[in-house]
Amino acid sequence: MKFSIGILQMAGRLAEHASARQAVIAENIANADTPGFKARDVKPFAESYAAAEERFEVFESSARGAESPNGNTVSLEDQMVRSAEVRMQHDLALGVYSKSLDILRAGMGRIR
Repeated sequence: MKFSIGILQMAGRLAEHASARQAVIAENIANADTPGFKARDVKPFAESYAAAEERFEVFESSARGAESPNGNTVSLEDQMVRSAEVRMQHDLALGVYSKSLDILRAGMGRIR
């Protein structure tokens, strides 16, 4: 028997999105001193999920006024804020997943 529970699938995709976005942020931070490097980010989850995209689209994205004289557009402060957003997104995904499983267990009469 195969279960297709949308909320669990969505929570899983949200966690995958957070992981992909964190990887891009880490790459941005690693290249903060690379001349000409352009900061990037991942397309928002809502857009990716609505379009049912398999892979998360990465695009150039930098904070206003972040470009340095060598052409690098990475702002460490901006990347730290984005990293905090990703942490909250990941925590949300885990919370939704956990609570959904609790509801399923309760429905089957198996409360922790």
